[in-house]
Amino acid sequence: MSNTKGVDKIDATVADREVKLPLSKRILAVIWDSLDKTPEERAFIAKIDFWILTYVCIAYFVKYLDQTNISNAYVSGMKEDLVLTGNDLNYLTTYWNIGYILGQIPSQLIMLRIRPSIWLPTLELIWGFLVMGMAGAKDAKTLFILRFFIGLLEASAYPACIFQASSSAAQMFSGYLQAGLLQMDGKHGIAAWQWLFIFDGIIGVPIAVYGYFAIPDQPTSSKARWLPSVQKQMAIDRMEACHRRPVKRLTLRKAKEIFTSWPLYLFCAIFIAHVLGIRIYSYFNLWLKSTKKWSTEEVNIIPTAGYGVQIFFTLCYAWTSDAIGLRWPIIIAACIPALTGCIILSVWPEDNLPAMMTGWILTFLETGAGALIITWINEICSESAEHRIVIIGVVEAIAFTFQAWVPLFIYDTGKAPKFPIGYQMAAMFFAIEILLTVGIWAINQRWPIKFEKQNETRDGRQERHN
Repeated sequence: MSNTKGVDKIDATVADREVKLPLSKRILAVIWDSLDKTPEERAFIAKIDFWILTYVCIAYFVKYLDQTNISNAYVSGMKEDLVLTGNDLNYLTTYWNIGYILGQIPSQLIMLRIRPSIWLPTLELIWGFLVMGMAGAKDAKTLFILRFFIGLLEASAYPACIFQASSSAAQMFSGYLQAGLLQMDGKHGIAAWQWLFIFDGIIGVPIAVYGYFAIPDQPTSSKARWLPSVQKQMAIDRMEACHRRPVKRLTLRKAKEIFTSWPLYLFCAIFIAHVLGIRIYSYFNLWLKSTKKWSTEEVNIIPTAGYGVQIFFTLCYAWTSDAIGLRWPIIIAACIPALTGCIILSVWPEDNLPAMMTGWILTFLETGAGALIITWINEICSESAEHRIVIIGVVEAIAFTFQAWVPLFIYDTGKAPKFPIGYQMAAMFFAIEILLTVGIWAINQRWPIKFEKQNETRDGRQERHN
């Protein structure tokens, strides 16, 4: 009875707030969603936020730092030292993607069996040592092998801990870090680009140790010492109030439901368009270097302006989306400036420096839509944890499968920065994303996913409990 009463109490509290909250409180709730809660809930959420978000943000930060370090190292001496030619930069990403793809679904399924508080930090620890190992690579082949295993270990990071602004901050930090490490070039016989990987790997080790204590797992099975039993029950009640059931064993029947549902296929399509479109801005520094107008330090620093704008717009997208309670209009709004930027770059006004800079910066602005797409999946499949976990894992795996090979043809770094069809294709991907966003919204209105049998089972358990 206590659990049911807790759910009823939270439902009543939510309904009461919806009626009585003044406008100022509702605005505060959008900016930070615990500001409209009771003192007890605020204390609970503050504690959860501290432990989970500190780990998630920093862990995802160093993962994306690693991905950005490749591009910054490439323009800071790695290309010349390891004699990288043609499409080698894209191959480094391709091998990472292959590992990432192969690790996606297994990692998601393993977390149904092994606690995330054990699985995620262990992967982080091994990952840190492999990233440091990249500093010792003597040729492209060694880098390719290391990138594969680093991608394999990073596979759990995106679906397990989405936090888009952290990735943008990491990309900014990578530019500043590489620029700063240019001063250490040659110290102890280590080049500046090698120091970049050493620093990144070192940062990952203490984060992994912290993860063993910070990750609380599911409320129904948490062993976190910092979460007392009263707050565990509060977490369970909150999940019940919004119909978020704990993860259960994935059965063949459940798997059939998932793989015959429309969200799996349409969200795969939209996420493919998303990841292939945003790939374009990673070549910004190649264009900067090709102009011969800026020093190596400036080539690393200038793109951080794009990442700064990216952070601002990512937060604006999230706040606005929460305020209106809709994801699809904001996804479309995010695609429009990026599409415009790709059109400018397709024209290639190389003698017009402000136009080229504007085109490149605009391509950064769609990235925040990725988090909204994942949130949309969570909302459409809110009543089935198994649907959410499997669909997100499959969507990520399929999207990055395409990212492993498509850039080799449309973003050939041997022909960078003036790709024959690259900018036109990026524009096409953003246009497809807009069309699919409208399509998903319309289909969800007409054929929403139903979980009747799950609801009946849950209701039956509640009646027996009462």
